[in-house]
Amino acid sequence: MARKLIHTRTITVKVYDEGDGTLSLEGRLDDEQDPNESGYFAQVRKKGGYLKPGTIHGMSVAYRVDAKTSEIVKSNGEFDVRPHTGCGKVLEWLPKMEGVKITTGYTQAQRDRFGGPLGCAHMNTLMQVMANTKNASGAYYIPKDPDSAKAMVKRRLSEGYVNPAINSCHMWTPDGPIMSALKQGRTSMDHDI
Repeated sequence: MARKLIHTRTITVKVYDEGDGTLSLEGRLDDEQDPNESGYFAQVRKKGGYLKPGTIHGMSVAYRVDAKTSEIVKSNGEFDVRPHTGCGKVLEWLPKMEGVKITTGYTQAQRDRFGGPLGCAHMNTLMQVMANTKNASGAYYIPKDPDSAKAMVKRRLSEGYVNPAINSCHMWTPDGPIMSALKQGRTSMDHDI
C-alpha cells in the first residue's frame, strides 16, 4: 500500500504587544482531511452535513494577558467549523480561564477547567500551544538594537523579572549557559552560548 496523507492539523499562534501593558494571544487550530478520500466527509455529505469541504475542526481562542503578571484578563473564542452542533458549547466555558496565570501551574489549571469531559481535546491542545508560545515570545523577544536589548535585560533583572523560559530546557536552567550569559550583560541573541 502506498503512503497516503490522511490528516493535517495546523496550529497558528500570534502574540501582539498592545502597548498598554497587555499582550493579545490569538490561536487557531484547523483539522483537515481530503474530502474526496475521507469516509467521514462522505457520510456527512450523505446526511446533508454543513462542514466546509476538507475541514473537520476550525476554532480560535483569544487571550488578553497582563504582560507583567501573565494573568489572563479576557478569554474568548470561535468554533466556526465543527463536526457536531454541540461542540460549540465549549465557547461558553472559555471565560473560566480568566484569572489564570500563564506560569507554573497553568497546565493543571487548564485541565481543571477544560480537561476530559469538562471541555474539548482540540481546544485544550490549542490552549497549551498558546501558553507555550506566549512564554517563548517573552523569552526571545529582544529589541533589534543591541544597546536597547542590553538595557531591557538589565531592567528586567533589576525588576526581578522571571523569564518564562527558565527551566523549560537544558539551556535555560537558572545556572545554565543562557542565564549565566544574561547575568554577564550579554543577550540570548549571542549564538556562542
